[in-house]
Amino acid sequence: MTQKITFHSPKIEKLEAILRRCPPYHPKRAKAEILLSKSKAGEKGERSLDYPLSFLDEKGYTIFNGTRLSSGEYYFQLDSLLTHAKFTIILEVKNLAGKLIFDTAHSQLIQQLDDGREVIYKDPIQQVEHQHFQLRRWLEQHKFPNDIPIYSFVVVTNDSAQIVPRDNEKLLTEKVLRNSLLRITIENLHHNHTKEYLSTKDLRKLKKLIIKHHTPHDPDLLSQLEISKDELITGVRCPHCFTIPMKRIHGKWICHTCQTVSKDAHLNALRDYYLLIQPAITNQQLRNYLQIDSRNSARYLLQSLKLQHKGNTSRLSYDLSALWSAKKFY
Repeated sequence: MTQKITFHSPKIEKLEAILRRCPPYHPKRAKAEILLSKSKAGEKGERSLDYPLSFLDEKGYTIFNGTRLSSGEYYFQLDSLLTHAKFTIILEVKNLAGKLIFDTAHSQLIQQLDDGREVIYKDPIQQVEHQHFQLRRWLEQHKFPNDIPIYSFVVVTNDSAQIVPRDNEKLLTEKVLRNSLLRITIENLHHNHTKEYLSTKDLRKLKKLIIKHHTPHDPDLLSQLEISKDELITGVRCPHCFTIPMKRIHGKWICHTCQTVSKDAHLNALRDYYLLIQPAITNQQLRNYLQIDSRNSARYLLQSLKLQHKGNTSRLSYDLSALWSAKKFY
């Protein structure tokens, strides 16, 4: 049966954490907001593939979303990768509105918006063809047959976008698809191929290797945005009215703005700390960050999380990485 495996990038979570912790007057806040908006639009476009791909008639596909692999010195990321016994397919997703002019002669995509603005992007056809080359090399490095057919397409997921060739209309027709044509394109490929290049055992091996070698892109966004860690707002954020800080009183967090009471509001604050500052925290760092005075209260909070720790008694460092997968935040 068809399987779907989605690898999640921390980029959007980090940007959301930055906007929770960045002062409203900070000169780089607007840049972070724009970057978050673009990242969410891209993620929305990638998710829009789920619907047409769910109608694939043929069983035996594995769909990998957000895969990032290395074929040597550099990494390459695939929005969507479909593996099958007969072939492999790479899908590069573009969720862009307006008129999309594919200028292959100059390796660019020109987006003309309704308000008259133009935005220039790298040529996604060239981009997906380079991904094709890198995936081929990666498969060969892991001893898979070098004659496995690999197909690569650019998928435009915005239904209102106008796709226009500036040159090489034939290439555009072959390589660029609308979302609505994705299912039938894949099914046609399936019907046109009779030979199976990968056995069930090979496909299981390929799946395990992709999962093992996937390396999520984890950029240092604070440095990219030129925001200092010292500029971030500290304290526990109220889950109801979002005021910072809540006060720790008799083992509970209390918001003096809306009177919300919480036992575990500190968990989301520690999540932001993990995403933006560092993956481990000491008692002193916890007190400074959560704005609590009592060393004993800080020790109780840390011990209640049952985190792995290292170091001597006076400076234990607690590993927050378990919070990455242990709880859904926000």
